[in-house]
Amino acid sequence: MKLLTRRALVVLVLSIIILLGLVIFTIGYIRDASTWVTHASNRHLYTNAQLMETGTIYDRKGEILFQTRDGAKKYHDNKTVRTAVLHTIGDTNDNIATGAQVAFKEKLTGWNIVSGAYRFNQRLSHFKNDLHLTLDADVCMTAYNALKGRKGTVGVYNYKTGEILCMVSSPSFDPENPPDVQADPVKFEGVYINRLLSATYTPGSAFKLVTAAAAIDNLEDIDTRIYHCDGKTNIDGVMVTCPTPHGDVSFEQALAHSCNVAFAEAILSLGASNLQDYSDMAGFNSSLMVDGIRTAAGKVNVSDAAGGDLAWAGIGQYDNTANPLCFMAYVGSIANEGVSVSPGILKGNIFSALIKPVTGKKRILSEETAEKLGNMMRKNVIDVYGEGNYQGLKLCAKSGTAQVGEDKAPHAWFVGYMDREDCPLAFVVVVENGGSGSKVAGPVAEKVLRSAVNSMN
Repeated sequence: MKLLTRRALVVLVLSIIILLGLVIFTIGYIRDASTWVTHASNRHLYTNAQLMETGTIYDRKGEILFQTRDGAKKYHDNKTVRTAVLHTIGDTNDNIATGAQVAFKEKLTGWNIVSGAYRFNQRLSHFKNDLHLTLDADVCMTAYNALKGRKGTVGVYNYKTGEILCMVSSPSFDPENPPDVQADPVKFEGVYINRLLSATYTPGSAFKLVTAAAAIDNLEDIDTRIYHCDGKTNIDGVMVTCPTPHGDVSFEQALAHSCNVAFAEAILSLGASNLQDYSDMAGFNSSLMVDGIRTAAGKVNVSDAAGGDLAWAGIGQYDNTANPLCFMAYVGSIANEGVSVSPGILKGNIFSALIKPVTGKKRILSEETAEKLGNMMRKNVIDVYGEGNYQGLKLCAKSGTAQVGEDKAPHAWFVGYMDREDCPLAFVVVVENGGSGSKVAGPVAEKVLRSAVNSMN
């Protein structure tokens, strides 16, 4: 009897161990199976670490951006297009982690957790899984050319649907003729980083759009208050300066002329708590998910800032950083009556097209605040940047000339949107160490937006 009991206990323990092992394996399979299958050592899918066959990647108009043929990777026929969309599509060696070849490898290889990478005992090549992107190859090419080899990024998206039309990062290269990156590390600094998704920059005066929203909501006399600017002001021993004295200005004029002195006074009236709240609501301390790809998170932390430091933080300096795509989404929310729509690069099916307008929306500003801020951005263009420079675009914008120290030229920012029903587009342009936002980044935006308008009409 004792022997039977011991045997029963042994069987029970073994059964528990086997069951536990199955549970652990199942959890690991569900969590990691796609990684195992798409690893380069899988000879069913790879030869010499190269995928033998995948789905084809198309732009929004059906242009082939990437395909595999007999194990060889082929890109768009036009060299400039290949270079312009490199960071969206990815390079031959999968160095760009956010590129489609890496980020959407499961879709491209046909993998799913139920039936694996095969269908009805037929090889993957007979059941390719294509990707249709929202990107427009021609608009991306225009953006890349407009950057003229300068480091930076350009993004354009439809603030009603969330579709990204343009995603360009520079420096770049032709994936069919990759350079020796190590031979010129300065020229190719950060070449494997998609700057729209994965970089953060000091935002400079473009950040005044966040401060302005806080002021509109929390300063009762903001519409009538007059600020006086002598070109500089001393706040607790910290000097806040403007390039030139602006004299007496309203808050609207202060935004248009980017008056640091006026904004410093407004920020001190608001306080650190309000500025922090509006920075958080705008998403400047958070990442966005772009069809499963996580963006870099900016940083705005003014909890310990006071006096001159707080003033500079509200002007977009201090230690503030912003991710370009997150900033584009913020100005898109201003355009869209205060509602932010999640940006994406995958063209969806009918179901996703119906569900995204509900699940992908988030209100971050009141409709009244968004309208007032949008009107101020429109006046920026009419009164300062020059309506003639953007004729017909009905542009609402804000520039930024972000000081980065170390005797380097400022980063040039230009953000905004088109107030047109037929072309509901928001944009961001950053030119690293480019200088004036309106004079350097503004013309880039103008060229890209005209290309986008031509594409949509």
